[in-house]
Amino acid sequence: MSIKRGLITKIHVAKAQLKMDEDSYRNLLQRVTGTNSCAGMNVEQLERVMDEMKDKGFKVRKASSGRRLSPKSKGTGIDKVRAIWITMYQQGFVRDGSESALDAYVSRIVNVSHVGWLKDESLAQVLESLKNWHRREMAVKLVAEGYTVLKGHRKVWSTEKAPYEYVKSAFEELMP
Repeated sequence: MSIKRGLITKIHVAKAQLKMDEDSYRNLLQRVTGTNSCAGMNVEQLERVMDEMKDKGFKVRKASSGRRLSPKSKGTGIDKVRAIWITMYQQGFVRDGSESALDAYVSRIVNVSHVGWLKDESLAQVLESLKNWHRREMAVKLVAEGYTVLKGHRKVWSTEKAPYEYVKSAFEELMP
């Protein structure tokens, strides 16, 4: 959508939100720009009209992105799944960190269409699948940076075979 078209749309939304009748609306346009139709205005004139409507009380509302956000955490296994998903998104391992994208992943793994509907066995399966994927992605980055061995309390692992918590801890500590 062009800038001009977008401004015209916002002006029409403002007109409706401010409950302006047609005569008041046309008078405002004429007073502010010297013309009584948005179609004949340039971007600067449209911006002046928008400023006037904001002065009259119009509030611009941000449109919904269509992406669902995760609900508040309750400390459950489902929250662990969501936390790993969001962490993977923040680390660049997942393109879309939304709840809808997580639902799609869950559906592929266990054929349940919403992460909130996961129960015992399917929850464990999704959680382990996600942790394994996350561990592999972190290990690849660690190895690329030269960290091929991780040391635990009493054991040493190759980075690719180390348990999830060790790889996660090393990744958080060593990677910027």
